Amino acid sequence: MALAQSAIAFDRPAGRLVAGDFGTRTLIGALDAYGALSRPLQQRGLYKACRLVGSVAWSGRTATIALGPDAQISFPASDPYWNRMLLRSYDHEPEMARLLRLLATVDYGFVDCGANIGYWSVFAASGVGGSKPVLAIEASAPTYGQLVANAAPHAGLVKTFHRAILDRSGVEVSLNAEAHEARGIAAEGEASNGETVTSITIDDLLDQEGWAERRLVVKLDVEGVEREALAGMERALGRDALVIYEDHGSDPTHGLTRHVLDERGLAVHLLLDDRAVRLKRADELDAYKRDRTKGYNLIALRDASQWPSVAA
Repeated sequence: MALAQSAIAFDRPAGRLVAGDFGTRTLIGALDAYGALSRPLQQRGLYKACRLVGSVAWSGRTATIALGPDAQISFPASDPYWNRMLLRSYDHEPEMARLLRLLATVDYGFVDCGANIGYWSVFAASGVGGSKPVLAIEASAPTYGQLVANAAPHAGLVKTFHRAILDRSGVEVSLNAEAHEARGIAAEGEASNGETVTSITIDDLLDQEGWAERRLVVKLDVEGVEREALAGMERALGRDALVIYEDHGSDPTHGLTRHVLDERGLAVHLLLDDRAVRLKRADELDAYKRDRTKGYNLIALRDASQWPSVAA
């Protein structure tokens, strides 16, 4: 697939900028150099640098990233969460890419809860991810619009939903005022950005779409309502769905992993760049969670033997 016409375009597999004027190339080169030099410090400050450059130099422009021959995503070039992907020195969740590549030959459906602009939905639906069918759910309307646009070339495989994942369907919920990558259902007393959206449980969505008997990989990136999301997918868990969830570095108690292990009795593996590590206790995460600004991806499942390519 050829890259769409865009003000800025980067081919990630090739590691090269394929569209961008001299000024853009110079700025990306400088950011890339900082990203490489700051690796020993977990690339601290890179987000702020990308935000500054994006707001000053790239406002109103579009960036496109090629993920593979048949996969690309576009986003506002000023967005620091995504414009870091224009840098060779930055890699977005390499452990997730490794997992989906390992599962490329497995027959499953991908449920992307908190799909954002569709990065992992498009990855899973593309050839590199094994051309999987995808249900992509995003709560925020502006972000959902970008998701729809990025999923459009994969319309035969990716179906999108403007809903919020919860433990009950049909509830009108308000969203908080966080940046899009952290936006979720507003907690009691938390400021809202004015958006409201209707909730749906994962089990109800699966029934609605005729996926009740399908083998599933479910990605939960639902910003604080993971426990509710799990409560709304009891039937899917009973059919050995593999769940990907995030335990954030800012939580030294590892509360979500403790819930998954101790209250739900699921097997848990921490995803690393080159392997998956089985965890028997939540406090084993102390050895891995070193960056308070980072989310750490883990998988949870009832029967690890059902997913031998990624869990043992």
